[in-house]
Amino acid sequence: MLHHIALTVNEPEEIKDFYEEVLLFNLQQKFSVNGETALQIFNTDETTEVYLMQQNDIRFEIFISSQKENKAFSHICLSYNKAENIFKKAVDMGYKSFIKENRGNNTYFIWDRSGNMFEIKEITE
Repeated sequence: MLHHIALTVNEPEEIKDFYEEVLLFNLQQKFSVNGETALQIFNTDETTEVYLMQQNDIRFEIFISSQKENKAFSHICLSYNKAENIFKKAVDMGYKSFIKENRGNNTYFIWDRSGNMFEIKEITE
């Protein structure tokens, strides 16, 4: 079983603006990782705030860091009822977006301001 997915975000405002408002995740917990612990685990001595976000069975552990990451193909695919509404909300809030047109249901791509990419699909069950 997958416990959580860790992401890096550069601005703490993204927690509310993107993860709560667009992706509809809820804040479950906020904590800090001190520089000494971060150095042992993540090879950086940056003290950071961490936000544990959840929607249904999916958990994100979001680390706030000024460090930029190179993200070529990395992405997370999420399914929603009315996926188009998630996409429209992201567009309305000025987030980078792209639609891949398919027969039946389109696939939507949205990016937070730190470059984390999300593939948004319609629940088809």
